[in-house]
Amino acid sequence: MEITIKSKGVDTPLRQEELTGNDGQTELFQEKQVRIQHEQMGCITDTQLTTGNFFMAHCKFQLTQSIQLIKEVEEDIIQLDFALRGESKALTGGKTTSQAFSTGQHNIAYIPPSKSVYDYYASPEQLDYSVVVIPKETYFRLLPPDSDLHRHLVARINQQKPAYISAKNLPITAAMDWIIRDMRASPRTGSLKRLFLESRITELLMLQLEQMQGAQPVVLLSKKADIHKIHEAREVLDSSYPNTPTIVELAKLVGLNEFNLKRGFKEQIGTTILGYITQRRMEDARHFLLEGEKTISEISYWVGYKNPAHFTVAFKKYFGILPSAMRSHPGCDLS
Repeated sequence: MEITIKSKGVDTPLRQEELTGNDGQTELFQEKQVRIQHEQMGCITDTQLTTGNFFMAHCKFQLTQSIQLIKEVEEDIIQLDFALRGESKALTGGKTTSQAFSTGQHNIAYIPPSKSVYDYYASPEQLDYSVVVIPKETYFRLLPPDSDLHRHLVARINQQKPAYISAKNLPITAAMDWIIRDMRASPRTGSLKRLFLESRITELLMLQLEQMQGAQPVVLLSKKADIHKIHEAREVLDSSYPNTPTIVELAKLVGLNEFNLKRGFKEQIGTTILGYITQRRMEDARHFLLEGEKTISEISYWVGYKNPAHFTVAFKKYFGILPSAMRSHPGCDLS
């Protein structure tokens, strides 16, 4: 199955990939980066990762004017869409289904063999998107067609009509954001990276479906201007980590009162500000423990704890296991 993506007005294809989706395939992991610098439109950087069963792209745009990307697919695909930063609109399945995305939103789409158009809007900020493409056969090996988790989507697949699982996009949670960041930063290579990415993509799909299964009708309490500030607050937490500001300081930095910041953060990110910071600390700590290059005391300071004993208590509460046990038994189940 071939996927081709071109930018209107640019001769160089942004993506041209082939996925198999077949059992028994042992394709090596492939990674490449395509960079298009256009005098009028700006710059597009696309990091592409192919495992044979999955295709993943991390695309960043620095646009001086809005652009259209045209995607052609030859077979049925399931697409996981993550708009990390920026505004866009997708016209999928021969322009029959329209879905607008804003910063911090995700969804799951079925796209039949067709030509789709994606509009990305000019912005002084860098736009940032991640997309995972799964062949239909691979998707149904992960999740049987009779599962209640995607009944509406399967009905549309049987009709070969494009659709999104959720009528409205849902907020990217802290757990999803961490997985995407982890996949982007992984130093692994070759078959190890292929296995790592496939396990992470499966986990990402699980988190999306889990959120959609329990989702109530989406009623956003935050104003659009506030939503932008809430995602700015998350960026402040990421850039200042591990020395993150207090909630009072963070509210002043992004120009929101504390109540709207806390309510909006939970609404948009799916967790509290403290929960977001704690998850980042604990996941980083686990990474360092498994890496084995730092002592537990060094790790506690590295992730923002002044007292190693406080770190040990927090780690045990989060994972249900002591840091020392994690290091001694790296294969233990932390679910």
